[in-house]
Amino acid sequence: MLKKIYITTAIPYINADPHIGHSLEFVQADCAVRYQRLKGNDVFFVAGVDENSLKNVLAAEKLSIPVKQLVDEKAAVFRQMLKDLNVELSDFIRTTEPRHLEGVKKFWLATQKDIYQSEYQGLYCVGCEDFKKEDELVDGLCPEHKTKPEFVSEKNYFFKLSDYQQKLEEIYQHNIIQIIPESRKADIEAFFKAGLKDFSISRSKERAHNWGIPVPNDESQVIYVWFDALCNYLTVLGYFNNSPIYRAWWEDPTTEIWHFIGKNISKFHCIYWPAMLFSAGVRLPTRIIIHGFITIEGEKIAKSLGNSIEPKEVINEFGVDATRYYLLREFSLAQDGDFSKEKMKERYQNELANGLGNLLNRVVALIEKEGGKIKIEKNLLEEKIKECWQKYDAALSEFRFNQGAEAFLKLISEADAFVNQTRVWSIEDKSQKEEILSSLWLVLANLADLISPYMPQTSAKIKESLGIKGQSDFIGQVFEIKRIPPLFPRLN
Repeated sequence: MLKKIYITTAIPYINADPHIGHSLEFVQADCAVRYQRLKGNDVFFVAGVDENSLKNVLAAEKLSIPVKQLVDEKAAVFRQMLKDLNVELSDFIRTTEPRHLEGVKKFWLATQKDIYQSEYQGLYCVGCEDFKKEDELVDGLCPEHKTKPEFVSEKNYFFKLSDYQQKLEEIYQHNIIQIIPESRKADIEAFFKAGLKDFSISRSKERAHNWGIPVPNDESQVIYVWFDALCNYLTVLGYFNNSPIYRAWWEDPTTEIWHFIGKNISKFHCIYWPAMLFSAGVRLPTRIIIHGFITIEGEKIAKSLGNSIEPKEVINEFGVDATRYYLLREFSLAQDGDFSKEKMKERYQNELANGLGNLLNRVVALIEKEGGKIKIEKNLLEEKIKECWQKYDAALSEFRFNQGAEAFLKLISEADAFVNQTRVWSIEDKSQKEEILSSLWLVLANLADLISPYMPQTSAKIKESLGIKGQSDFIGQVFEIKRIPPLFPRLN
């Protein structure tokens, strides 16, 4: 039975331009979306930007420009990055939009029974937009942002998170929300062991620098950015007016809901968010897919650390499909990984140019010598193709994108070896030669589908070269092949 799946990415702060680390999550989610659509499933895919963060306010003040100007400019930059990466969205949400503002207010009121006012003091990291305990600091600094948290003391609204500890433990014990990869569950269990504490869900208007969504019925307070931001998964669908899209993609119990997030925000998505949904009487997500960081020499990428690489720079040098391929091939969900242009060049040359690109060139040249047309009949490599799809499906169904790539790379090398072993160019028997070329054409036709979630543009080029124009049943049909420019040109 075909599925209906709602897929989201986390929404990044936009206090600075995006770096290559941002690209990873968007490309992983887009690959998952394209794979699910390849399997015939119906997918609604959204991303967006978090505009109500204090980080955005401070960045605007540093540049001496209005906050609205900064978020407008940076939202456009992030949208362009998604376009550059060929990430195809169903919708995009900005948290300053009226549909979000109204939706967050509605959600606040829906959780009113679990909200109370209290005095609070603690150490606040603006980079994390979160309070830190003393034992979480390293030499008095936030371990992620290398900055000293500021001491804050004020009267805020709180959410009764502690009331939901037992319910939350049960949903993970019974896999009601599935954490992927399984190894990330240990981080969630650590929060339970420490005991869940109520958390502050508002800030004074003064400390928020008069930016953000006002607390309903209390203009002196602004809603905490994480309470506000998490609601985007609902508000983008039209939660505020219970729209048909919201009912179809969230309320419908047959719809699967998948959140792609980074490991540093698992507390907010795996603890705060389900508790908030319980409180509001809204259904829970079904899967939370958690990835590690892209690092440079072991350090998390950040503008503040001076080690940022812009996605556009990488795309300009290697092309969009090679950039997508490297991010999916090189990094696994379970671990952090170092970004290296040298390693990217190696993969580009060995796996893409000399692998996939060379195989297409060889097969097209061989068919051209036989007149440029081929009738697809026999498939001598059928078992190899089936084995590839089995390994590929097993990998992508568990978001092991790197292993999915390994499956189609193996098929490429097997097809290359088949060309060499048969010495097809020297065979004089016409029907034997046609069988071999038909089999190689079918390998390439399957590869065009296999690589499509990774490299959609390259997939389309291969289909163009093979003469495929929307057909799915190839046996018995005649195709006219076409020589095209190299899939992966020589790097400068």
